[in-house]
Amino acid sequence: MRKSAIFHIMIGFFLFFLLSGCSISQADAPPSNKPQKHPGEMREKNEDVIIQQPKPLNVISGSFEKVYGWMDSQTILYSYVNEGKYYLSSYHIFSGNQELIFTSDAPIMNVLIHKNTEKLFIHTSQYSHSANLFFTDYKGNVEFSTEIDSYELVYEWNEMNPSLMLLTAFFEDWSYQVKLINSESGTVEDIENVQPFLKWYDNQQILEQDWKEDEVAFFAPILKKSLVSTTDSEKMFDQVFRFDTFNNHIMTIKVEEENMEEIKYSFYDSKLKEIYHVAFPNLTQYSDWLIPYYTFNKKNETFLTFAPKKHDTADHYNEGFELVSVDLKQHKKSVLFNDLENKPIVCSEEGDLCLYGYQYEQLINLKTGKQFPLVITSS
Repeated sequence: MRKSAIFHIMIGFFLFFLLSGCSISQADAPPSNKPQKHPGEMREKNEDVIIQQPKPLNVISGSFEKVYGWMDSQTILYSYVNEGKYYLSSYHIFSGNQELIFTSDAPIMNVLIHKNTEKLFIHTSQYSHSANLFFTDYKGNVEFSTEIDSYELVYEWNEMNPSLMLLTAFFEDWSYQVKLINSESGTVEDIENVQPFLKWYDNQQILEQDWKEDEVAFFAPILKKSLVSTTDSEKMFDQVFRFDTFNNHIMTIKVEEENMEEIKYSFYDSKLKEIYHVAFPNLTQYSDWLIPYYTFNKKNETFLTFAPKKHDTADHYNEGFELVSVDLKQHKKSVLFNDLENKPIVCSEEGDLCLYGYQYEQLINLKTGKQFPLVITSS
């Protein structure tokens, strides 16, 4: 396994891969049953609109741990611990209804919610050197499980095929092994000759950044490889800082020589045709640049990111962040909030409600500009 080339990018990539909006329900008031005074005349109807307010989650029996994301436009998934056991439950943010989904004797390390199907990926770990992985449906029925020896895990779920998961197991000496899990066939296969941080291109091909062994670099090309033959590759982009994929889009992140004080996001379709690009002031950290948290809304084709108001160093910058929406269809950007902290954010499918915070413990309504505490914690 390669070790020396990995360490200098490990911290940055772990932070980067940890990054990666919903309208509040409205109910029209029922029409009046009273007869109209002038049945032959038309009149305008003013319908009262009731905007539902979210009900904060209060974990009475146990201690809240974390929210993991949206199961649907009004239901979140969260975990809590009680008397040495770990629980995963759904929570409807307006009705307050809950449903227990999964119970574990081992701590729940992370949960992924599949973007296009009602599937969950649950990572638990009793010991620092191993991980137990479960593929379930929304009811918690386990469809496949396996144990992986590892010190740290990075995983990438295929957006179109929920049975396919790329997983990189890191060991204590920072060597690694990439595996392909097929939960439908129940197989775990080692993948050789690939970088540790991968993205899906389609069901048979992956994208990787070509970091050279024993070479310290801030930029590297993006290669496309087939899982059948990883020794063959095709260069997709040249010299980018980081990249990501979502909803058949590829996003590259660059800091270009002609303007080293900006960070540039470029968006491409699957055929590498550029859709749009946008740039913001950047913040330097140590020897590279901070990538603020971001999210992507599939339904509205919008990219949301935090942006600093000026170029600075990450250690000294204290002027807050704008939350900016980038509309990939209309080719425009708009500032939604002027002064927020740079924290993880993920929006529901409808696009107006977003989970916000390191534990997703807050709600932001992008339309009204209001913030709500999602979780009540005991003092």
